[in-house]
Amino acid sequence: MSNIGFLFTVGLLGATVWLAVTRLRLRLDNNWPLVYYFAAVVYLNTYPLTLNPYVAYVAVICALLLRFEFLSERLVALVRIIEIVALAHMGWTLFGILWREIR
Repeated sequence: MSNIGFLFTVGLLGATVWLAVTRLRLRLDNNWPLVYYFAAVVYLNTYPLTLNPYVAYVAVICALLLRFEFLSERLVALVRIIEIVALAHMGWTLFGILWREIR
């Protein structure tokens, strides 16, 4: 992985941790999660076979469902939990990539 790829991975890992921690406190109509997922999809397409695309796209769908809020409160809670689990998986995978690069 090049230096740009390493920095992109570090930035995406930081953004993943930030989003997973603040997702429960953010308003549903906030656009920052969509900006994050745009960067995650660009990363996924730039470096294939690094992140699981199914997990990434499930998280994108959850973010879109939350952003365009037409769900009941129970369904919003379920979608948030699914998104946080997907973010945890993506964060762990990115951490593993960085750990292999550093060693």
